[in-house]
Amino acid sequence: MIKVIVVDDEYIVRKGLMATVNWQKYNMEVVADASNGQKGWEVFLEHSPEVVITDIVMPEQNGIELARKIKQAAPDTKILLLSCHRDFEYAQEGIRLGASGYILKTAFQDDEFEEYLKQFSDEIEKLQHKEQDSSLAEAVINEVNEKWPEPIQKAVQLITRDLSQSHSSVNIAYEVGLSRSHFSTLFSKSVGESFHTFTEKLKINAASELLETTSLTLQEIGEKVGVQDGKYFSKWFKKCTGYTPSDYRLTKRRINPDNFTPIT
Repeated sequence: MIKVIVVDDEYIVRKGLMATVNWQKYNMEVVADASNGQKGWEVFLEHSPEVVITDIVMPEQNGIELARKIKQAAPDTKILLLSCHRDFEYAQEGIRLGASGYILKTAFQDDEFEEYLKQFSDEIEKLQHKEQDSSLAEAVINEVNEKWPEPIQKAVQLITRDLSQSHSSVNIAYEVGLSRSHFSTLFSKSVGESFHTFTEKLKINAASELLETTSLTLQEIGEKVGVQDGKYFSKWFKKCTGYTPSDYRLTKRRINPDNFTPIT
């Protein structure tokens, strides 16, 4: 769920905005609100929201200064400024600082406001998926052992580059310049297990990580590790680990990579 905070010195505006918008439609939740920029900064530090909706003219600290501090601390945060007609020059300054836009306080029910929310939701989802894929790549690339022969190191790098693809030993052997039989023998001798078993472990570890740390659906997780059918992903995961994906996600227990049976 995307976290949102609302900052405005007008109680009615603040609470009205929180109550009348269908936040769930955009996978959003208002986690806190504040009556001025200083308190807004405090709740920002406490909750680390992905979206900040803030008035411009407020006591103690205005919305422009709040936007400046937020962008310095967390550049990817989406900021939408609430503006009155007289705030136009302030709003332009906010845009220069990195705010995504501004709307008039009278326009909450207009399509423009919902368009901003949809835009934020789409951009944040893409960024989260990119970060998840990057984290997976970093995690699995550690499997490369510098003592392995160069063709085996290259093979593991090819596998981990994109776990959503199915990698056969024939294709990987060709990519690293070895025959299939030579590659299979060298891989087993260097790594201590077969190419198939090693690949399955990478995919299980990646799926376990995504189950534990994200809210992606089973279908989405399956696609990221090369299992396109959601039902088969559940059967595959349970056969390899002894847990259904749902049970694993509930218990949040890390799977021991040496304690599963690869599918043959």
